[in-house]
Amino acid sequence: KCLIVVVTICVGICTMLSLASPTACGFAAPLAPRSAVRSASPSMLAVTDLVGASTEVSNKVWDPLKLSENMDESNLKLVRAAELKHCRVAMLATVGWLWTATGTHFEGMLSTSSGVSFADVAAAGPLLGAAKVPAAGIWQMIAAIGALEVYWENKYPAAECGGDFGVPRVTQDPAKFKEIQLAELKNGRLAMIGIISFACAEAIPGSVPFYPF
Repeated sequence: KCLIVVVTICVGICTMLSLASPTACGFAAPLAPRSAVRSASPSMLAVTDLVGASTEVSNKVWDPLKLSENMDESNLKLVRAAELKHCRVAMLATVGWLWTATGTHFEGMLSTSSGVSFADVAAAGPLLGAAKVPAAGIWQMIAAIGALEVYWENKYPAAECGGDFGVPRVTQDPAKFKEIQLAELKNGRLAMIGIISFACAEAIPGSVPFYPF
């Protein structure tokens, strides 16, 4: 069950590097109210134009703090890219948790120098298992994930691509493609709730109804 450890580190690194991007660090142009941006350029993206932005709460945009009113197009793409990244990581984490919950794990040693096997980590549980991963292994994961994050951010900037990594589309039908995008978002949002529920149930027994199943 050490996969959840890797995923947790993944989310932390992705979040930190996203915040360290030029747009987030304040090197981009000052933000203007959405109304001003829209009037300057009628074709500018608005939060209501984003797929999935108005389908979860009575077909309205759920933005109680009105953060989107002070976002221009690059900022909207940045937060959409961040949402998609967390959705995708959470979906992998949820599948990994369910897979390892069956007791399945890699055979052999996680660290020969420290004498730690994959079975040792799995036996400790997905949360306490993190303490058994040697520091060198943690730093290896941080370095690998960080390098990938920097590479993809330079190739497909979040503020420009909004989470689109240039993968060929499975359909050329705009309506069908929008449906697929919405499905990814909804599955990802559910997965974020799911993986947090698993973690809470593991840390605080009885805090999540019907878990374990």
